Amino acid sequence: MAGPSVHGQKNKPHKAGRKAGLSARQKHKSNKEVAPGHRPSIKSQQGFTVSSKQKRQQITKHHREVQREQALAEKRNPQPPRVVSLLPLSQDVDMPRLWAQLIGAGASEAPKALSLDPGMDVDSEGMPPMVPTMVKLPGQSRSMIQLLPPPAGLDNPLTAVDIARSAEVLLLVLPGNAKASQVDAGGLSSLAVLRLMGLPTLQVLVQTQPGASLKDRSAAKKRAQAAVASQTAGEHKVMTADSAADCQQVLRHLGEIHPSLPLWRQQRPALHLHSAHPLFNTADPSAHGSVVLRAYVRHLGLSVNQPLHILGCGDFNIDRIEVAHEPVSSGCKPAANGVQGMDMAGSGAGVLAVADPAARQGVVRLNTPDPLAGEQTWPTTEELMDAEARGSSEGSKRKRRLPAGMSDYQAAWITEEEMQDMGDSNSEEEEDEAAERQGGDAEPRFGEGAMDEAASMADLEEEDDQTDDMQDSLAGEQSFADFKRQRRAEQDDVEFPDEIDTPTDTPARDRFARYRGLKSWRSSPWDPREGLPQEYANTFAFENFKRAHKRAKAGAEGVSRDPNGAAPGSYVAVHLADVPADVATRLVQRVQAASQGSAAPLVAHGLLQHETKLSVLNFAVKKDSNFTETLPNKAELLFVTGLRSFTAQPIYSTDDPNVDKHKLERFLHDKRQCVATIYGPIQYPPLPLLAFKITPDQPPRLAMAGTLRSCDPDRVVLKKIVLSGYPVKVHKKKAVVRWMFHNPEDVRWFKPLELWTKYGRRGRIKEPIGTHGAMKCMFDGVVQQRDAVCASLFKRSYPIWPSSLEFCQ
Repeated sequence: MAGPSVHGQKNKPHKAGRKAGLSARQKHKSNKEVAPGHRPSIKSQQGFTVSSKQKRQQITKHHREVQREQALAEKRNPQPPRVVSLLPLSQDVDMPRLWAQLIGAGASEAPKALSLDPGMDVDSEGMPPMVPTMVKLPGQSRSMIQLLPPPAGLDNPLTAVDIARSAEVLLLVLPGNAKASQVDAGGLSSLAVLRLMGLPTLQVLVQTQPGASLKDRSAAKKRAQAAVASQTAGEHKVMTADSAADCQQVLRHLGEIHPSLPLWRQQRPALHLHSAHPLFNTADPSAHGSVVLRAYVRHLGLSVNQPLHILGCGDFNIDRIEVAHEPVSSGCKPAANGVQGMDMAGSGAGVLAVADPAARQGVVRLNTPDPLAGEQTWPTTEELMDAEARGSSEGSKRKRRLPAGMSDYQAAWITEEEMQDMGDSNSEEEEDEAAERQGGDAEPRFGEGAMDEAASMADLEEEDDQTDDMQDSLAGEQSFADFKRQRRAEQDDVEFPDEIDTPTDTPARDRFARYRGLKSWRSSPWDPREGLPQEYANTFAFENFKRAHKRAKAGAEGVSRDPNGAAPGSYVAVHLADVPADVATRLVQRVQAASQGSAAPLVAHGLLQHETKLSVLNFAVKKDSNFTETLPNKAELLFVTGLRSFTAQPIYSTDDPNVDKHKLERFLHDKRQCVATIYGPIQYPPLPLLAFKITPDQPPRLAMAGTLRSCDPDRVVLKKIVLSGYPVKVHKKKAVVRWMFHNPEDVRWFKPLELWTKYGRRGRIKEPIGTHGAMKCMFDGVVQQRDAVCASLFKRSYPIWPSSLEFCQ
């Protein structure tokens, strides 16, 4: 065979392998590069000796000691009882028997398992009542967990929302019977809501029959594991509960779990209220006073200067924070109200912090606008001189349009008034040419005298706005005929998006006076501060939202080191200031219902900086797959976030990246992500959102879900309408179009608009024809007879102002 060719063939050189010399090995080692972001291996470093091995052992020992110190610090520091909520996924689970077994397993080591309501008693059958109960862990004298029974009405999705707000460990209970349904419809609905809100740490428990064989217990575990794996991510330990020993093992395991909570819960302090007592006479409806709340501080430290939001009650300032005795103590007998050695006034072992009026954030909802902020001030001398110089330079460069056949010398003898009179006869042609000369992103001016007429139409009558809103959304309670009309309107919006019919009884220039055209959707400017409604003056806006969020998180994390706050894990008495009498009564009733087991525990959250102020919230949402009804724009929904629950009427818009304008969506369509915009208190992401449709005499239905995107009042949402007509006479690039307008005045008014066809042609209006709205149009290519001619108009849309500014429901 011939040798290597002359075209540059190179054979692979021989590798010496382990017989290579020292220089070859060093060269091979030096050529190794470590990928960026990865730590190089210790053995790969040069100079590997015995001392390097000792150094690695010392580093490993140091890490082990640090972890040990952290574990000891967690044991030494006061930790609140872990909140464990039970959730049966099937109606075949015998919850009273399981509850009695768990309470008995804790009481086998402690003589008595104390409840948050120490006045509780066993029922007629000898079963302990299913109320929130503090249970001591077997073999651990100081450790306790707080067991929460499953709330009534699991078919209501709001019940699962309460569980997601309060539980640190969720105990999923499944039946062990092979013929029973592992997860029924109620369990599926609860798990779906919990996944959207953010799942806490999960623990799976199988309730088998007493005396079940090992084979039956193993089979029940496999069935439960398969059922839970289809609904949740990850692997979860499955335990059985058919004897006292099994229940004790479950309690020990619950005490050793390190809860992993959603991030939105870790970023804010939380109080699971044990008791509430007003310090004033609530019989007087106009009275305001202080209310004492007792609870453990969880997650982060609570500052006395930050506001507190109580679900269903509102936002309140804190007057002072006191140290309180824990509700369960080995040396004290619980009192009737669940607090030991404490009077009803709430005086604890000492005052932790008193609010500073200068440092307190305060509960501020609306912005106070300055009525003179937009006034024109008198210009200074420098500004007048600059304007005069600018005007003279522009005047020297300005060119006058001369009549045909007139020279510059002749035009110099003609005054401006004469030139104006000469130009009146050809004003329409001049406007056409001016519209054609408008370059780039300039917005067209509509018709003759457009500035005066647009100014006169700026304040339209209220009935015109109501008509526009009725066409935008068909909200409210509806009959079957209304439901069919909404369904047909949604289908029309999918097939013919944004197309509307030009009214025949109202001139189009009046009906669409607040609309404007855009030369380019991508590049045409739209000032976000132009023509804002009066409500926008009461909202707050951020100069840099991400920076404000970062500062708010840093301030909340620094409360633990602040002397004016309560550390996480401490049991405190919080004095709320200026609470109305009706709110205090509702708060006390709600806490009592929670202690009796008829309602979920009431949770109060410490708010971050600015989270009481009103702004414009944008949520990235998607319609729920199980919600089959139409969801029109501005329909009233119940918005449930991690912090608040309130009603709102959102507007939907497209979720387009890297654009400054977003198109309004008349309906929230299936499998399409949109952005819902509402007025609401400032909140920081990450934060979940669940929107429910409220119907009388029916449980709430989940309509859509999503997450908080931003707080940005400058997000421009444009409503687009498309006026359509059809060519009745076509000749190459020219066409006569009818049915877009119904009178020649409207044709002249909208003459600067750019036309487009559904087959991709672009054109403009040349002149009206006749008296019924026909017009002659010119296009950039040959027009087909079957084509449709369209024109696009835009106006900015705003969300509906909320009926109540409390934002608590």
